[in-house]
Amino acid sequence: MLLVLLRSICRGENVEVDADGKLRAQVMGVVIRNDREHVVSVKPIRSSNSLLKMNDIVYGKVVAMPNDRVVVVKIIGVENNGSKVALRDDVTGIVPPSQLLNGKPSSASEVLGIGDIIRARVISRDPPYTLTLRDAQLGVVYAKCPRCGHPLRWKGGGELLQCLIVVLWLGVRLALLSTGLDQS
Repeated sequence: MLLVLLRSICRGENVEVDADGKLRAQVMGVVIRNDREHVVSVKPIRSSNSLLKMNDIVYGKVVAMPNDRVVVVKIIGVENNGSKVALRDDVTGIVPPSQLLNGKPSSASEVLGIGDIIRARVISRDPPYTLTLRDAQLGVVYAKCPRCGHPLRWKGGGELLQCLIVVLWLGVRLALLSTGLDQS
């Protein structure tokens, strides 16, 4: 992370000077400026749940799907000894196309939607964390219908998420069509 061009500012703790004379953070953390002494330091993030480890199971909210391929996730919690712990810091995860399913979907929107809550496993060491959905027990844990906004429910032994409102609406419409009462 580029902090500042080296001019009248000196490097402090957890800061290095690169070959171009730019100050760069050595650790992920918060930038601390001391304007009186002209020093820039970085205070590392030290909370136990701030940084994730390989193979951690996390929960996150799908926030973007650029080009309908890569999925950007705001990680909101991590499993810790069977319990779920909320993260206090903003942590970003990315699900590449190869990690969406065991089979290759042609687009991310076939598997996920914006706002979905997912359960994933961390497969990289550094942020933004690479996540996978390719293991059993990983994937969407909560989603809303894109047509009506109601929560989707599992159908078929947990194989398919379906909107009960849309199913009911289609059933009523089909019943009306079969009786000849639907004039639309």
